[in-house]
Amino acid sequence: MRLRLNTARLHHLIHQRNIFVGISAILLGTNVLLAVKTFSHHERIIITPPEVHQSFWVEGNKVSNHYLEEMSLFFAHLLLDTSEASAPFSRDVILRYANPESYGALKTQLLEDEQRYKKEQLSTSFMPSIVQVDNKKMTADITGDLLSYVGSKKISQYRETYRFQFLYDHGRLRIVSFLLVKTEAKES
Repeated sequence: MRLRLNTARLHHLIHQRNIFVGISAILLGTNVLLAVKTFSHHERIIITPPEVHQSFWVEGNKVSNHYLEEMSLFFAHLLLDTSEASAPFSRDVILRYANPESYGALKTQLLEDEQRYKKEQLSTSFMPSIVQVDNKKMTADITGDLLSYVGSKKISQYRETYRFQFLYDHGRLRIVSFLLVKTEAKES
């Protein structure tokens, strides 16, 4: 009798253990799946600052076209709407966003432009009209009218296209290069 009772209890305990092992295995599996999903998921952040004209997003190492467009217009304003007095400030802001590998070349280019502005007492104004963005190549082409002044006298006006090459790395947009792509004389 005692043997039968102990055997029945043993079978019951083994059955309970098997149920708990099964439940534990299922819970372990779901935890592993949740961990994999958490580490492989890239969060999309929607940003709408008050001074930007449209919302944009960043996700992992990708950015929206609107983000590249807005940042390109911001950088173009700093680089092309300038005078001998504002050139040092613009240079410092632009270099904060420079890609480390491009920092030296960009700094040299900006210092040369700054010296030219001082030497010729030049100021420029850029009025963008078209922005074409390729977020896969991380480029933005900005076309607009560049007006040059000496004092208050306009000396030239050109339709120019500039290309920004960007790198988005660890949540920061970096400028790789800024190049003049095309120039058309409009008037003198």
